[in-house]
Amino acid sequence: MILRHTPGSEGTRSQAPSEPVPTHYDWMFEVDGVLKTWATEPLETFQEGISTKVEKLADHRVHYLDFQGDIGGDRGEVRQVITGHFRMVEIDTELFVAEITWRDAQGRMQSRIVEIAAGYLELKSGSASEASP
Repeated sequence: MILRHTPGSEGTRSQAPSEPVPTHYDWMFEVDGVLKTWATEPLETFQEGISTKVEKLADHRVHYLDFQGDIGGDRGEVRQVITGHFRMVEIDTELFVAEITWRDAQGRMQSRIVEIAAGYLELKSGSASEASP
């Protein structure tokens, strides 16, 4: 699940509470009953070859898998950008790799490898067995 998060006036990060958070994408993957979550700038495309800075966020409640709208507490609103399925390939403290699948706006199935490591998120094509561990 990828959500577009447009923060409200209370949208800040604990690391920089005085700086407003810009509109961003929340990349969410359900693992062990919580949503492992990372934030990136909004992307114009989900084609392979995309590499962008990523920030690890606190785990989110699974409630957000089906949620769109005002978050409450003047924290902004979220809208679904991509909803689909994922298959975990690898996860540890320094690396997260998953294969995501979803239907695009034309109804075609899309698939990408998402690799998150060293402060970057990369989208790759191919099967998960081709992803770099």
